[in-house]
Amino acid sequence: MRRTIVILVSVMGVLLVILAIALASVGTHFDQARIELKDLQSDVDDLQQEADDLSVERDTLQRRTSEQLKTIEQLKAELERVRSSQASAQASPQAETQTSSQAPSPAP
Repeated sequence: MRRTIVILVSVMGVLLVILAIALASVGTHFDQARIELKDLQSDVDDLQQEADDLSVERDTLQRRTSEQLKTIEQLKAELERVRSSQASAQASPQAETQTSSQAPSPAP
């Protein structure tokens, strides 16, 4: 009977050692997974911050682009107005010259 108890206790000891090794292995894997999770969460936070920064920059660039397009349109309109006024100014002296050449010249 004593021999059986010794064998039983020895088997239980071996099982205990096996379970301890398995538990240590699971614990190590769990710790590695936890560390990887923290690293990934940090990456996600960094990417979210970068996305927010890029969104702000995009909005700023869109606002600037819109302002520049308005300025371009205003400058085009001003250029067209100046061209029209120059064309009118050039047409007026020519019209006066044509009218005076068609009028009868005074008799000497």
